[in-house]
Amino acid sequence: MRSRMKFFTFIFFLISINAFAQDLFIIKKSMNPKNVLHFKANVNNCKLASPAVSAYWVMGEERGQIEGLTIQEKPYFQPKISYSSSTEADFSIGAMEKLGSKIPDKTIKIQLENCLPKAYLEIEGREIQLTDINVSVNFLMTVREMVISGVSASGDRVSKKIVP
Repeated sequence: MRSRMKFFTFIFFLISINAFAQDLFIIKKSMNPKNVLHFKANVNNCKLASPAVSAYWVMGEERGQIEGLTIQEKPYFQPKISYSSSTEADFSIGAMEKLGSKIPDKTIKIQLENCLPKAYLEIEGREIQLTDINVSVNFLMTVREMVISGVSASGDRVSKKIVP
C-alpha cells in the first residue's frame, strides 16, 4: 500500500513538472502576491500549437487551483498573437501596451530552443530572456510601477523599473 502511494505521488509530481515546463514567464502583483499569472507556450511534438501562448492563474491565496482569466482581465493579460509559426511566435499584452512609450518595443517573442520555449523582450536596446514581471498596484488596482526582469545573452540578470 505504501509503495503504491509513493508511486502515485511520484506520477503526480512528474505531471506537475510537465505542466509548468512550458511556462515562459510570470506576473506577480503587490496585492494578492501568492496569486501568480503564468504565460505558457502551447507546445506539441516540439512545435508551437494554436494558440501559441495562453495565460492562467495559479491561485496560491486559496488552494493553489488553476483558473483562467476573467472578462475584466482579458483586455490586460490575454496574449494578442501577431505572428506564429511552428517554432516562433510574437505577442503582446494590453497591460504593456498601456505603458505607451515607456516600453518602446512591446512585442514578446517566443522561440523554441531544443523543444523548450523561451520568451524574449527588448529592454533599452538589449534583448533579454523574460522571466518575470512584478507589478505594484494601489487599492484601486492602478499600476504604480512595474519591474520587468530577465536574463541577458551573457547570463547577467537584468531588471527595468517602469513608472507610468
